[in-house]
Amino acid sequence: MEQAMTKSLTIKCAWLQGLYWMSFCSIYSFASAFLLAKNFENQQIGILMAVSNIISVILQPTIGSLADKSSRISLKLIISCLASTDILFLTGMVATPGNRVVNAVLYSAALALMLTFQPLLNSLIFEYINEGNNVNYGIARGVGSVSFALISYLLGLLINRYHPYFLPFVCIGLLACMLFVVQTLPATKRKEKKEKAITDFSRKILSGGFFRFLKKYDRFPLFLLALAFLFIFHTIVNTYLVQMMQHLGGNDGDVGLSLMIAALCELPAMLGFGYLISKFKSGNLLKFSGFFYVVRSLLFLFSTSVLMLNFTQILQGLSFAIYVPASVYYVNQLMKKEDKVKGQTFIVGSSTLGSVFGSILGGWLLDHAGVGAMLLLGTVAAAVGCLLLFYSVKTNMENTEVEDSSL
Repeated sequence: MEQAMTKSLTIKCAWLQGLYWMSFCSIYSFASAFLLAKNFENQQIGILMAVSNIISVILQPTIGSLADKSSRISLKLIISCLASTDILFLTGMVATPGNRVVNAVLYSAALALMLTFQPLLNSLIFEYINEGNNVNYGIARGVGSVSFALISYLLGLLINRYHPYFLPFVCIGLLACMLFVVQTLPATKRKEKKEKAITDFSRKILSGGFFRFLKKYDRFPLFLLALAFLFIFHTIVNTYLVQMMQHLGGNDGDVGLSLMIAALCELPAMLGFGYLISKFKSGNLLKFSGFFYVVRSLLFLFSTSVLMLNFTQILQGLSFAIYVPASVYYVNQLMKKEDKVKGQTFIVGSSTLGSVFGSILGGWLLDHAGVGAMLLLGTVAAAVGCLLLFYSVKTNMENTEVEDSSL
């Protein structure tokens, strides 16, 4: 009976991940296609995406702190409220198709909430795991990647045949399904925590704790800077893939296929990372991913056809797919017990900083210098990030986190 309940919980968590990543794809990954159809300029798209990232990085610790401090407000309730609000934002945008200002505000807000979902969904799954439920997170996250891959290909074909105006309707439907799945999940046994993670950055800066923390780990600030530079490139590619495809003579169908290739290539690394971390140090895996970020950026820069660009997407499995779990393991290993949560939070902050600059600078260069100049910026950013990564990452630490590889 218990095994059947665990299997059912894993299936529901997999559905949750799948529906989330399909929603994310429809509203975030095809944002450029939708906003270009709404007559937004590339620079305006970049600013809108940057604003969404900034709002999300404020919302994430605020909502996370609320969930940590209250035993009555569950993650299920918070996720349900966010999903319902996102549906309202998208519905409002659909109801006012001719008002660009209202569309920009509501779309930016919808994107910010979509970005805020991700850590909360992961936290909900780990609440079940921490309560002794043998939920397989790797399978659930793998279903998310497969779902993203399939819907990106399908949406690309539909946009190419019809019009991107239908994307908000798709996202509304998927969010409604996700809302239903959340309600079927069992309640968790939430307890008041004696020790709370400090997520209020402004208070830490004013008290000087921010700088003491960075000084405590001498090369960690350079590590964070490395991640920011890598995410300048990562954001440029993911935000402006539509424009890159059009530059090479491709269409929205090709964009969907390209996104599917990248998502599917993430699967081996994501599902097999437990094995990788048992054989290699997290620092070495980070350097490996940084090197392939540079290789990938160069191939994007010199791509002369849609086929070559799609081939380059295969390297998503050797760059981003390795970086994501490796960075979590590395910081968890580097930090002392009282600093682990703060360290993970800084990773989110540095990645968001890179996303902001990538969105704004990429959009500006597209409008004023073209795709080539934008990709050159991405290549330089990836190279700087890789060099900083090689200098800042310590590989002489004992690999003590192997026992967590099942996560």
